[in-house]
Formats: sequence, C-alpha cells, structure tokens
Amino acid sequence: SVPNKMFKQFIAVLLIAGLAQAKAQPKNVDVMCNLCTDVVTDLAEWLVDDATEADIVFFMENLCFALGAILQELQDMCLELMEAELPAIIDGLVEDNLNPAEVCVDIGACPAPTAAPQKFVRHN
Repeated sequence: SVPNKMFKQFIAVLLIAGLAQAKAQPKNVDVMCNLCTDVVTDLAEWLVDDATEADIVFFMENLCFALGAILQELQDMCLELMEAELPAIIDGLVEDNLNPAEVCVDIGACPAPTAAPQKFVRHN
C-alpha cells in the first residue's frame, strides 16, 4: 500500500538527510534526490486518491512518533523536516502543478538542472 511504501521511504529520506547534513558529498545528493523524487511521487498519487492535507500530516506525524520510539533525535528531525517541507511539497503538487522532480529542486533535495550550453553564433 502507498502509506507502507511511504513509511519506508520517509525513514530512508530522514537517514539520508542526516548523512547529507553531516557530510555533503555528491553521491549523497544523488541518493537524497532520488529518494525525494520517489516519496513526492507517492505523495502526489496519494493526493490524487483524495487524501486531504490533514490526512497526510496526521500520517506523517505518526511516522515521526514511531521514529521517536527508536531514537528521540529521529522524531525531532522528522517533525522539523515535515513542518518545514511538507506544506511546500503539497502546495507545489496541488497549487503549482509541479512534477515531483521540480518539487525536490524547490525544497533543495535535488540540484537545479543546469541550462544547456548555448552554441556560439557568429555574427558577421
């Protein structure tokens, strides 16, 4: 089910976020970006299935409390991440019709795509 899949991925995102904060390496950025895109894709599907923002917040808060049973720091990081990013993710998907990759760039989980180099045009 989507919530179960999201649970696993959300935990992975939290762990990768912690790693990325501790030591920013290009490899960690790629992993974080891929996980973010997967989670936001699942969230978009969940929103299409008529889940309300309140449903999603309730579900995510419960995930954070479950993580707190493992380690209080995980719960705190989870709640901070959710409060900081979840409204922007939902707004990006619903209000701005962004795709998951664009949302992940907006919240800083993925690097912004670089523009293709312009070919030099010789003017005579």
